[in-house]
Amino acid sequence: MTFLPAAQATAISGEPGEPGPWVVLDDVIAVIADEAVLLSDVTMEHDLGLLEPASGEKGFEALLKPYLNRLVIIREAEEIGSFSLASGQIQEAYSGYLSRFEDEEAFEVKLKQWGIDEQEVITRLVRALTASLYTESRIQFFIGVLPSEIEQAYQKDPDRWGDRELFEVWNEIRETLQEQAFIRERVRWLDTLWERYQVDVFKIGNEGAS
Repeated sequence: MTFLPAAQATAISGEPGEPGPWVVLDDVIAVIADEAVLLSDVTMEHDLGLLEPASGEKGFEALLKPYLNRLVIIREAEEIGSFSLASGQIQEAYSGYLSRFEDEEAFEVKLKQWGIDEQEVITRLVRALTASLYTESRIQFFIGVLPSEIEQAYQKDPDRWGDRELFEVWNEIRETLQEQAFIRERVRWLDTLWERYQVDVFKIGNEGAS
């Protein structure tokens, strides 16, 4: 169990619409090599709108898995060292992020609740964007669809395409196969990253490791 500053744990409501006192207990929920991953980091990023739950997952696992994926992706990107974001990309992403809040005051309230500043949000946003764009560029380099695969997909399920000829649905089939290949390669790649960086996940409440 880890004790954190009050602003880095779950809030208990005070007066309606106002942030209340904070619970100061936290859990180490995973370890990536020599880095401890805290429960509060996952819940904070989700609360700030920086972390979306994974589809097909339930409960806290839907948040934890994409967060850990992000961390191992960032580790590889930093090891390679040749991938970086342009200042324009960061500014555009941050402007889009701020538009989620009703106004500047609402954003400031959220920062105060978590005891962080604007730079901390930008740092985490950059990390999320880097992981996403690095993933796309890295996987696209390794996947491809052969003409023969497009033809086989058309012949395997002709009813799916109605009365359209192969040349009419060629691009549609290619995009579908590319999406499927992207998902398969992403799963395979992330499995190797979890193994390389020795990801160890713990059950909350010290119920053991998974």
